[in-house]
Amino acid sequence: MTDKSHTHNPPDPFRASTFSAEGFMGVDSRSVQQIIEADLTAVRSLGHTPESVAGLLTVAFDRAEGAFGDRVELCPGVFAVHYEARGKIQSPFEDGGLFQKGEVIVTERAGGAALNITRLGIHLVRKHGFFQGVGCRYRLDPAETVRLLGSLK
Repeated sequence: MTDKSHTHNPPDPFRASTFSAEGFMGVDSRSVQQIIEADLTAVRSLGHTPESVAGLLTVAFDRAEGAFGDRVELCPGVFAVHYEARGKIQSPFEDGGLFQKGEVIVTERAGGAALNITRLGIHLVRKHGFFQGVGCRYRLDPAETVRLLGSLK
């Protein structure tokens, strides 16, 4: 008989850990697959695909990054600022891509709504359809993302 008292489960790359201090799930109790399926349904109901939403996120990120820390107006009443950070972070999926840290904060003049966009977050949406869990600081709620960025070209 094998002694299992010293075995441990490997860390879940989607939950808070030394890998990602905040994790990718927030307070969401659903599985990664359940989140992906629900968000795919939401994205499709908005007339988009994960790829088209990732395209909007990329345009917003690139415009803000190109402003070198200045606030840029993405579309009427929607603004973005890029914040640099050193280092890289790895995808929690097995594709293992490494992405530069740093984020773009998108806000609207009316207040309330905000998006925190990262290069990794864009990849997660584009490649995996994963918008991250509810309550996660970097969750890109499909409806809010399309509402804020849907008029970008």
